[in-house]
Amino acid sequence: MNEPPLEEFPVERGAEMKTRLWVFGLPKDRGRALKFLRDAGYEAVTVGRDEEAVDAIAREGLKAHIVLGTFSVGRRNLQGEEFLARRLDGVPVKWFGSGCPNNPQVRAVSLDLVREAASMEGVEAIILDGIRFASPGEGVESFMTCFCKECERKAYELGYDVSRMKRSLRELLKAVGGLTSSILRSITGWRSPIDLLDLLMRYPGVLEWLRFRADCVVEHVEDVRKVLKSVNPSCRLGAYLFSPSLSYLVGQDYRSLAELLDYVEPMIYRVCGGVACLNFEVARMAFDIYKRGSNLDQVDVQRFIFNLLGLDSEPKETIEELKEGLSSRVIESETRRALNIAGTSKTVPILYLDDPLLKESVEGALRAGARGLSFFKFSEGSEGALKAVSELVKERE
Repeated sequence: MNEPPLEEFPVERGAEMKTRLWVFGLPKDRGRALKFLRDAGYEAVTVGRDEEAVDAIAREGLKAHIVLGTFSVGRRNLQGEEFLARRLDGVPVKWFGSGCPNNPQVRAVSLDLVREAASMEGVEAIILDGIRFASPGEGVESFMTCFCKECERKAYELGYDVSRMKRSLRELLKAVGGLTSSILRSITGWRSPIDLLDLLMRYPGVLEWLRFRADCVVEHVEDVRKVLKSVNPSCRLGAYLFSPSLSYLVGQDYRSLAELLDYVEPMIYRVCGGVACLNFEVARMAFDIYKRGSNLDQVDVQRFIFNLLGLDSEPKETIEELKEGLSSRVIESETRRALNIAGTSKTVPILYLDDPLLKESVEGALRAGARGLSFFKFSEGSEGALKAVSELVKERE
């Protein structure tokens, strides 16, 4: 069968008047949970490779999405340091349970899992998770990867200058070590993209490194799509992406990926305790700059990062306090960014269900123009929050 073109996969006919509601995960009492979701107006549920769960979701009249860890190691035959990413100093690192995104065996296992999942009866979509390189939240040394032999070979093959990338990253790290409060305040005053060009001109290899990572991610998604459609032409492809302010830092080019994905799901978490969460990523970036700089002020460091990333939030008195979360305003601004790049029909932001400001966050996403929302995650006791979201969305329609 021929694959239907992407443009035939936007929102279903008539759905432009209704906001799609999705959810990640299911509690132990699966049957009761699915009935609740159906009655509350939810449309799709994302689970792991669990045939019983997929069957139960489909029988309840809901859409079953399967999430796959893209570059995860420790499974199948992916044991050993040879599958891990390499830092600038050659030290192997595991990030988010993942290895090198360019390792041929890591990629091969990823494609095998896609084949298996797409073959399951009742699956409506495959959602890729961890389809990226390491983030700032892993620490600066792990973030500045990967420089294994395979990545270096691939970079040369694609026309990138590996030596320049390494040199620029090392020089940038050295410059961070020489930061003072006065220097930090001066660059925090950047007011236009032209100001950022000064940084990129000084460290040209940094831009090359970011582009290289993005090229590699796009290449694998292209391969995933081909495999998926060869097995199940009607199955759709989605991905959990970092929030737009962080996406390029991890090799996720929204514009290019949106051409390959049927569903774009930005993880816009303003408060939680792990990688991909905006407050966690910003806090780790701030901490790494603060500890490397010279007598820096913690508020100045936070303000610099917010300005650099374009995040609408206020700094806390200390970096540690960022664990309380960023302003709920970032939900609206980041949703709008994602929609502007990837389009309204295929973009479904995923929000953190346990957010103390869930109502404000949902309202912000809706104001930005989202026509679909997903939530992480459905666990024991989440029914109240999910019901409140459903009622709020219905009020706004």
